[in-house]
Amino acid sequence: MADQFKAGGKVNTEPLVELREQDVIAYLRRNPRVLLNNSDLLAAISPDRTFETETVVVDMQRFVVDRLRSQVDDLKNSSESLVSTTRANMSLVERAMECTLGLLYARDYAEMSQILHDELPLHLGVDAVSIAFETENLPGDFGSAIRGLPHGAIEKLLGNKPSRIRPEIEGEAALYGASAGLVRSDALIHLEAGEGLPAGVFAVGCRVPGYFDADQGTELIAFLGHVTRYAVGRWWTLEL
Repeated sequence: MADQFKAGGKVNTEPLVELREQDVIAYLRRNPRVLLNNSDLLAAISPDRTFETETVVVDMQRFVVDRLRSQVDDLKNSSESLVSTTRANMSLVERAMECTLGLLYARDYAEMSQILHDELPLHLGVDAVSIAFETENLPGDFGSAIRGLPHGAIEKLLGNKPSRIRPEIEGEAALYGASAGLVRSDALIHLEAGEGLPAGVFAVGCRVPGYFDADQGTELIAFLGHVTRYAVGRWWTLEL
C-alpha cells in the first residue's frame, strides 16, 4: 500500500465537492478564454458531433457571425419602425395644420362648425370631434359640434388636469351627441375660461377601444383644441 504514496506525501482527507451546473456557468463567465484556449472541450460538451480543432474555430466564427446578423436585422427592423412612425407623425402634423387653417379661414360660424364636425374627424382618422362649454347660452347657429355642458361637468371629466386620455369608455351624449354610440376611446383637453368664453373641453373620440393610450402625448390634440377654441371665440359674440 505504501507504493500508492509519494515520499513525504499526505493523504487528502477533504471530501470531494460536487460542482453544480450554475457553478460551472459562473466560472466560464468569469473566465471566457477557457473554451478558446481549450478548444477540445467543445467536442466533449457536444457529443453528438465530432469536431476537429479547425472545425471548432469555424463553428465559433459561424456562431459569432449569425449573432451579429441577428443584431443587424433587429437594428434594421427598429430603424424601419422608427422611420415609419416618424413619417406617420409628420403626416398627422400636416393634416392637423390643414385643419387649423380651415378653422381659422372659415367664413362664418356655420362653416367653422361644419369643418369641426365633418372634416376634422376625417383628417385625424377618428370618429368624432367636438367642443363643449359649461354654459346654457350657446350661439344660435352653433351646429352639432358645439355643445353645452352643465356647471361642474368639466371637473367630473378632467378633475384639475389639463388633459385626460380614456382608453376604454362609452361615449357620452353630452360630449358627442349622436356620435356617442361610436366612441369607445377618447382624448379630452381642458380649455380654460377667458376672453369672453366659459370653461370648455375639446374631445376627440374613436370607435376602437384602446386607440388612445394613457401613455401617449396630447400636445397635438391640445394645439387643435386651443385653435378650435380661438375659432369659436371669433364668432361667439356675433352669434349670441
